[in-house]
Amino acid sequence: MIDENLPTFYYRPSADSIKHDATIYLSQYGGDAAPAYTLRHPDPAALDSKNRYAAALYDSYNPEILFGEVLLIPEWTQPTLSQEEVRRNGGVPPPPQPILPHEFAIQLYNPDQQIIVKQHPATWNSASYWEFDMPMQTFRQPSTSALDRTQSDPTASEVTPKINFRWKKDGKLSKDLICNLSSKSTNGDGSKRRHREPDIPIAYFRHLRQVTIYEPNLTRVETEDPKGLEVVLLLSAAVIRDVYFGQIKEVFNITEALRQNGAAVRTTSSPIGVLAAAQNRVPSSQQLPSQKPIQYTSPGSPPLPGNRPPLRVETSNPRPPPTDPRSQWEIDAETARLQKQVEHEERERKRAEHAETKRLRAMVEAEEKEAQRKQADIDRETDRLRREYAAEQHRMEQQMQRPNLPPRQGLPPRHSAPIYQQPYQQPPPQQQFYQPYLQASGPSGQYLQPYGNPTSGGPVNNQPALKPKRSSFFGLRSHSDDNAQKIAKKRSSVF
Repeated sequence: MIDENLPTFYYRPSADSIKHDATIYLSQYGGDAAPAYTLRHPDPAALDSKNRYAAALYDSYNPEILFGEVLLIPEWTQPTLSQEEVRRNGGVPPPPQPILPHEFAIQLYNPDQQIIVKQHPATWNSASYWEFDMPMQTFRQPSTSALDRTQSDPTASEVTPKINFRWKKDGKLSKDLICNLSSKSTNGDGSKRRHREPDIPIAYFRHLRQVTIYEPNLTRVETEDPKGLEVVLLLSAAVIRDVYFGQIKEVFNITEALRQNGAAVRTTSSPIGVLAAAQNRVPSSQQLPSQKPIQYTSPGSPPLPGNRPPLRVETSNPRPPPTDPRSQWEIDAETARLQKQVEHEERERKRAEHAETKRLRAMVEAEEKEAQRKQADIDRETDRLRREYAAEQHRMEQQMQRPNLPPRQGLPPRHSAPIYQQPYQQPPPQQQFYQPYLQASGPSGQYLQPYGNPTSGGPVNNQPALKPKRSSFFGLRSHSDDNAQKIAKKRSSVF
């Protein structure tokens, strides 16, 4: 049971309803917890927050006051040379995987100093632990000498004595961490193999949610900056919890290579949550060469005073993300995906064009076949009509050229009207005239009779019968029928 009189810091979600932020509350002497610090993380949707982890500790009441920050960029595995893995990944090498770092740096400000926290992995007879060193002298000695002002700070000097702290597990099966001040050796040569003092507990990280400071033991810590030690303890505890006890892909904001409609889609969500855009930036003059400015959320924060110029947010031209193996792989994978998409679209376009050309060709061929069939029908009908009208014309020409012959004896006349039989009438007797040359003797005389005589037994003809020519005796009558009753006078041969 921890004494409630000890200062205890609680990590709780931010009161501003920002999921990625956390508010650190302080409770001491059994009183109510009050906000003391604000723990912020960069926006995972921003381009410069991919494939990295960052955290910063701000004052809870003055958002422009930055106490310290951490920037952690992991190392990456080398791309594989296995063709099987490349084929399994769709022709693209597998993405490089992050390697858990073994150390991280805490940047403190005013005064500026950097604290390196190193991880020592567990062995068969010891658990893993994280250690860091704090300089015993942090501030410069007051001096009016110009030579003293030109010297470097004690925190940057290698001759400044330092004290060592260690975060380690409270037990093998426990997630609680305890920070101890490493003991000093009592040997004359300074070795720590024998005769060393016991470790002094400084802080206790319980359930990875609250940090309790053993305030009575702080009097034994020989340091000039207890506030800096407090910031280092809070920041190191938060980083160890997030990085070494969380999911590495979620912690470093690593997105998968899945894309929809040209936009990246996150398949994992960070435990820190979605972060907002930063409004404060660490000045470049106070950063290490290996570090870059980090942005943190600070809604409604005023401009930075003094030597920190206000941050100018450029929404139209955002800063491109830094180049790292994972980002380069994402660029290569996206390029390969776009190339495959373009090739697929080109193949689909050619296939569609080929199908459309084939359809149009088939349509044209069908139309040509239909036109040929119709033309063949027209030609057949034309030939039939030509043959029919040619035969009719030939028959008409033959009828016009053939003479009208009398009907043959014994054949009925060619007419459609019915033949009515009439009673036989005796023809009137004909006058006999002397015709010495017209009458013939013998049986052949019957052929000199006019055709159509009823006495001959031949068929009755509707045409009027030919009357025999009458001649007057001694040529006194004319041969015409009209003048048959008239007697012509014989002219004198003398007169």
